[in-house]
Amino acid sequence: MAKHTSDNLRIKRKYLVWRKDSKGLSDASVDKSAAAVSVYEAFLNGKDFRSFHSERARSFKRHLSSQQNQRNGSKLSSSSINGILREVSAFLSWLADQPGYKSKITRSDIDYLSPDRKSDAARRNSCWKPHPSPAQVVKVLSNMPTDTVLQRRDRALLAFLFLTGSREGAAITIRLGHVDLLYACVHFDGRSVDTKFGKTFTTAFFPMPAPCEQILRDWISELRQDHQFSDSDPLLPKTRVGVGPERKFAALGIDRVPWSSASSAAKIFKQAFVDAGQPPFSPHRVRDTLSELAKDHCRTPEDYKAWSQNMGHEDVLTTFRSYGSVAPGRQVDLMKRFRKRGPLQDSDDDDFDVIE
Repeated sequence: MAKHTSDNLRIKRKYLVWRKDSKGLSDASVDKSAAAVSVYEAFLNGKDFRSFHSERARSFKRHLSSQQNQRNGSKLSSSSINGILREVSAFLSWLADQPGYKSKITRSDIDYLSPDRKSDAARRNSCWKPHPSPAQVVKVLSNMPTDTVLQRRDRALLAFLFLTGSREGAAITIRLGHVDLLYACVHFDGRSVDTKFGKTFTTAFFPMPAPCEQILRDWISELRQDHQFSDSDPLLPKTRVGVGPERKFAALGIDRVPWSSASSAAKIFKQAFVDAGQPPFSPHRVRDTLSELAKDHCRTPEDYKAWSQNMGHEDVLTTFRSYGSVAPGRQVDLMKRFRKRGPLQDSDDDDFDVIE
């Protein structure tokens, strides 16, 4: 192994250990950093990390612009390119403080890896995103088959996501003991549930149409009564695979362990909408649906704060910035209403009417 290559591997490993143990990042975040640095390392083609300079930074940005997405063959999106540039910049900034690299890497050269403002602004925008309406959710759930235990599990997955706004990664790690049907809520314990940033919070069921809650209650009853699941067993168990009647591997039911990856849950979610003749919505669009639903139920600042907390947000502005955009058609209708109505008249009682 060439010395440059061994030096690169050694310092890269040191950086990843620092990211995990010093910054407390999750394995997924560390893997993301490792993947981006590996892209830059492949671009160097055996050159030492110390050889970084402004022209190499510009060349790397052009290199990324010409690369293809390995999954679909299209060019890398602006968000993917910007993500790689941010990770590589962070790595080089750390590298600039390490012995043997301080005199070789200057921070002004690292600035050349900054993404252009237009693409970075596009990444940060909070434009309205298409998402399913409650009526579409009911249609999808009613369209899903329920003949087998796996089909009933899949339907319970959708019902749970729309009742709680849970991310699929957290949903697959929920245990039966985390769900309180008496008070219609779920306790997301960051110590055992894969929540974002390991946060712990309680979510009461959102006011989705009635079928959602009944589907979840029926599923939990089936798990406890028919399959003898206990509080420590998963709410959404993975598929048990074994040798079927035709002496081939086949799905034989449910296992007593959760899914190891959220990808299976995401595929089930998208396929359910496709089978019902709907767009293949991502599970994350559930949170857009619930945020839009807030306007039908929330009237006071306290209402909106409770709704935001129920989504696991510490700041109500997070809910509005990330998921609270108004649909373009609704925006036009509201502006038309404002033009017809004219300005509101000042009244001493107006402020009290809003918060009572």
